[in-house]
Amino acid sequence: MGSNQMLLDMLEDDALDAILISTNEGEFTGSKFDVIPLFHDDIFLAAPASVVLDASQDADLRDYADRKFVSLAEGFATYAGFQEAFSIASFEPEIVTRVNDIFSMISLVQAGVGFALVPGRMKKVYENDVQLLKLAEPYQMRQLISIVYSHHRERDQDLLALAAEGRMYARSISG
Repeated sequence: MGSNQMLLDMLEDDALDAILISTNEGEFTGSKFDVIPLFHDDIFLAAPASVVLDASQDADLRDYADRKFVSLAEGFATYAGFQEAFSIASFEPEIVTRVNDIFSMISLVQAGVGFALVPGRMKKVYENDVQLLKLAEPYQMRQLISIVYSHHRERDQDLLALAAEGRMYARSISG
């Protein structure tokens, strides 16, 4: 767990074999990393299960201007999206705290500390504890989740197997 930059630094130092991070199309073209795109993940508004919300329509962030929020720290892909979404909403949210992992952030939402913007992949794990509302059109964001590993290890048998499994997984969910 960690920010994209922290994980990339650890990968570069060979402290990690491979990482799963949010990437942008073409971000690592010609770089020292190989990238296996897995899936796109939508970002949702997360609210405590105890809060009564109108889930019949997409969440307009401006309707939550009076709410407190928890956020990931700077350097996380979701943090950049968080900043962009609230810029579009034309207000600066009251951020109660910033954390360094998504599980702590969701636990704080679960405990009622504040709302958050979280990736949809968390939905199945927390569906009974946290409400996830689709964001309204102007705020919608997607992340491309990919396996990333050092190019100099492209012949490593374990990484080749991981890459093959990643490609098969990506094909299986794309249709």
